[in-house]
Amino acid sequence: MRAMSSFDQRVAPGGLVRSNSADRFSYHEMMSHVPLFAHGRVERVLVLGGGSGGLARQVFKHRSVRTLVQVQVDFPMQERAGSHVDGRFARRAGNPADFVASTGDDFDLILADSTDPGDTEASLLTEIFFRNARGCLRPGGVLIAPFGVPCLQPHTFAAAMKSLSTVFLLASPYLVPVPCVAGGPVAIGWGSNVLAPESSGIDVIAARHADARIETRYYTPEIHRASFALPQYIKDVVSAATRPDEAN
Repeated sequence: MRAMSSFDQRVAPGGLVRSNSADRFSYHEMMSHVPLFAHGRVERVLVLGGGSGGLARQVFKHRSVRTLVQVQVDFPMQERAGSHVDGRFARRAGNPADFVASTGDDFDLILADSTDPGDTEASLLTEIFFRNARGCLRPGGVLIAPFGVPCLQPHTFAAAMKSLSTVFLLASPYLVPVPCVAGGPVAIGWGSNVLAPESSGIDVIAARHADARIETRYYTPEIHRASFALPQYIKDVVSAATRPDEAN
């Protein structure tokens, strides 16, 4: 009974369940560890949104990270009370889109987890946001953002991929199964002008993972590589969005 009483979930606009406390670890681990291990030298991280800090806690498992700035409109009471304590952590209250449009700071990794892509009015998945975020990235930096469920949100997913590929030379989604989310795996967008997802092979990823000595419940180097293998129906959407002249 105690475990059931502690259960909570996040519901996106339109009633779609986005995550819950039972399976949130898979989403947080894949959103953070995939780019961190692929990059290998991340020191400065920007988290846009991020809720009560689950994503930040995964990032802080990496010893290379020296600074993490988390920006969201408001922080839960437990965060304001200081339950998330790490000397590398800085929180900024404000609109994440406004922050990337005005900040002079730069980052190796941006994790944009502020809104659900179904909420079109508040979505960060726009070309202007991606352009502003690109201006905050250091050379070789990566932007990561959830693009929803391609099976149930094909138009939103396609629009996000088109915007991402317009701004970044290297744009690709990878997939994360989140059991509570209906309709198939969640797509996470990867954008960079230098670092391609396949730049680091499985041997490099595995070596970095072993050296980090990080305990995970879902992420493994093998899952990391496999997450970029896309079903044909998603490949078709990505091709149409990113290479419309080549799409059938």
